[in-house]
Amino acid sequence: MADPPTIGILAPYRSNACLRVLQKLLEMCEQRGIRARELGKCTPDAQWPGIVVCLGGDGTILSAAEQAARRGCTIAGVNLGHLGFLSACGCDEVAQLVESFATAAYRVERRSMLQVTASGLDAAGESESHLALNEVALMRAQTGKMIDVDVELDGSLLNRYHADGVLVATPTGSTAYSLSAGGPLLWPTAGVMCLTPVCPHSLTNRSVVLPQNVEITLRPRERRGRSGESLIYSTDGQATHAIPLNAALTIRKASVDLRLLFLPGSDYASRLRAKLGW
Repeated sequence: MADPPTIGILAPYRSNACLRVLQKLLEMCEQRGIRARELGKCTPDAQWPGIVVCLGGDGTILSAAEQAARRGCTIAGVNLGHLGFLSACGCDEVAQLVESFATAAYRVERRSMLQVTASGLDAAGESESHLALNEVALMRAQTGKMIDVDVELDGSLLNRYHADGVLVATPTGSTAYSLSAGGPLLWPTAGVMCLTPVCPHSLTNRSVVLPQNVEITLRPRERRGRSGESLIYSTDGQATHAIPLNAALTIRKASVDLRLLFLPGSDYASRLRAKLGW
């Protein structure tokens, strides 16, 4: 039998419930001979072990997803939040989680991510790039305003959307913002992406499911002479970034995946039933 793994623990939100679970997890790991240590802030130069336990909700996992994917780490979430679609277990199943570490009796799913590159951010052509596990959202910074966005697929125009915003989601993100915006539920291992306009002006504008090898470009355009209004884009709802008119967001499948750990017997159909109240 292989030696028990070394695990790291991320517990960014120091509520009483979180601290109790953290202490319980550390004690149980020690009892089973598993080396466990709490990790500090998610900085690029921090050393992470192969398995990282995230204590919190889906947002905690999303905040760690980019760094974990780049390092090739596996994330195991302990849900202390609400839905917990991405979590391996709830706080009452910590003992089962630790036992799965000790016996390697767990299942790992690879989830595709989006690489989002913003270009033409200034006169010098500055660009920036991020990874997203759920979605990228483009919208106007001022609430209550609509935007015009040209959407291109592999360089060919699909449509100009007049809407509150435009989302591009992974299958993992289909149960998040995309679902609230009217997008479809997608199986997490489906090799697709989903483009969804948010509250479009035209009722014929609906979600479009696309193959994951397509390159999507979003180009925000000036709307009816309102050149002074600013736009933003966000990745996984974790951070927002300004983007000027006539810049571009290029979205493609990332070269790295996120590895998510689940307990034995867990399957996506049962998770849907539990989380959506089916």
